[in-house]
Amino acid sequence: MKVVILGSGTGVPDLRTPRGYAGIYVRAGGEHLVLDAGPGTLKQLARIGVTYLDLDRILLTHFHPDHCLDLVSILFAMRIPEPARTKPLVVYGPKGLSRLYRRLNTAFEGWIAPKTYGLTLKEVGETTLRLPAQGVAGQAGLSGYTVRTKRMRHAQGRALGYRLEHRGKSLAYSGDTDVCPAIVTLGRDADLLILECSVTDERKVAGHLTPTACGQVAAQARCRHLLLTHFYPVFLGYNILRRVRRRYGGRLTLARDLRAFQL
Repeated sequence: MKVVILGSGTGVPDLRTPRGYAGIYVRAGGEHLVLDAGPGTLKQLARIGVTYLDLDRILLTHFHPDHCLDLVSILFAMRIPEPARTKPLVVYGPKGLSRLYRRLNTAFEGWIAPKTYGLTLKEVGETTLRLPAQGVAGQAGLSGYTVRTKRMRHAQGRALGYRLEHRGKSLAYSGDTDVCPAIVTLGRDADLLILECSVTDERKVAGHLTPTACGQVAAQARCRHLLLTHFYPVFLGYNILRRVRRRYGGRLTLARDLRAFQL
């Protein structure tokens, strides 16, 4: 699996520490995936050589604008007549995904509805999806992958975390959440656990993780590599690593935009 952080920030921009909105690119099983699609995701994908024609699946954790607003941009780009997109697209999300799409399409007067390709919207709860590889016909070494979902403690319980497993490697992503057993379960022994780390220990906000809480989750999950993302500007000058290290002693990285990881 290849993983690229498209945006490591939040809905509050800060020129002192410029970070894009939430978004992660994953290459697994020959497919191009996006986990969350905050504003600017489409542009960030282009910067790593991935276009709207390439995408196979979009997996949304919840429907706050900083995590899903570029779904509109992506679907609008897919209406461009030349070259026409023909490959189907599947979008996953919690309950309410279909309603969100209908309302957005109405607001934009039908300009995000597909014309040349098939669009499938799949609302999921806690489930396990076994997905086939879609790569180039006859390409050697491709195999299917698994996506597992759990409900996170955020957005009145209408938020999902995802775990992807492919060829013995595992990636878990919290989206936005507070400490809960579900994110520990998703991150259990993961090769890469990506946790939101929104606010400092001193400015705890319900529904979000702090550095110490992230360390607690990672230690309980026994993940091999902890990657923190979704930083608000309150972290400027704050020693995140020192706080996480109070609870977690494994490999630890602070995300930055366009940094890539190979699992």
